[in-house]
Amino acid sequence: MFLGLGFLTFVFVSFLGQPPYALSSAVALPTQLLYRTGMNLRTIALSAADRRNVRLENSGLKVRVDDLEKSNRDLEIELERLKDLLEIKETQASGAALSAPVASTSPGSILKQLNLARGEVHGVKLNMPVTSVGGLVGLVTDVTPRTSVVRTITDPQSRIGITVREHGGQGVAVGMPGGRIRVINFIEDEPIQLGDTVETSSRGGLFPRGLTLGKIVEIPERDPNKLRIEFIVMPAVDITTLLDVTLIEPQ
Repeated sequence: MFLGLGFLTFVFVSFLGQPPYALSSAVALPTQLLYRTGMNLRTIALSAADRRNVRLENSGLKVRVDDLEKSNRDLEIELERLKDLLEIKETQASGAALSAPVASTSPGSILKQLNLARGEVHGVKLNMPVTSVGGLVGLVTDVTPRTSVVRTITDPQSRIGITVREHGGQGVAVGMPGGRIRVINFIEDEPIQLGDTVETSSRGGLFPRGLTLGKIVEIPERDPNKLRIEFIVMPAVDITTLLDVTLIEPQ
């Protein structure tokens, strides 16, 4: 029909001059329809391409935002570690050297060890005392280039020379199954009581003096014939919840 109307228009223009308005209008209508349809299709195609580009751009921006959020969280964690390191330097041991994240804890209730995500390449050495803001954690007993193992104060193989804050005395702290510490061979300078704070002494030479182990929670009935006594200590630090620790240069 469009071709027929076009042909009639050509005839009228060639032989009659100005074609009738009705005819030219009939020809113009489908022409405009095709033109508008083409423009609409082009607009739809451009819009679809724009939406695809926007989705791709949004996806890229989301990845960048996620990366920035992770980097920001990493910086926050590192700042927390540095604050703990500074606090320990000022309050526990000036030889505090570096912080290390705890990768895992040993399974079971008998042997208590921490696996750290720091090793020789980070400055970790054998026999480095390990502590936290709350108190003493243990001692480095094994080191690889990028990991290390800490024997905690609740491990039965642990042996730490201790004293009682403000009361003196000397004894040895031994880890117990169940997460507590038994002090053995303790010689009193002054009578001790429940709630007293137990800390490291210079005995043994591995730990700086004055690091907190915990508080006395049980004092068994004393044998008047023995000069040495025993008592039970609740650790100041819950080893199972630690996320980061601080390592001290060995003495």
